[in-house]
Amino acid sequence: MTDTSDQKSIDSFRSSLDANYEWPCLFPFKFIVPKEHTETVLALFTVDPVRAKESSSGRFTAYTMEVQVASSDEVLAIYARVTQVPNVISL
Repeated sequence: MTDTSDQKSIDSFRSSLDANYEWPCLFPFKFIVPKEHTETVLALFTVDPVRAKESSSGRFTAYTMEVQVASSDEVLAIYARVTQVPNVISL
């Protein structure tokens, strides 16, 4: 269960998405993923990453992908799935 401040943040992000995007559209997702969780995160998507860049230490990879989404709710659902993977940073 999300607390009130989390829900306000989600509602604010949804409003911002709806104000700045026309649905459906290609939405850019960016994640920094620890090497040990790369396959888990990529398995959540049906598209290949548009861009993958390994960190200088080789411990992380930054992925940028564009996904066809129908609504801000779909964007939020994708972020919710990815945040279940430990130590992933969503940008």
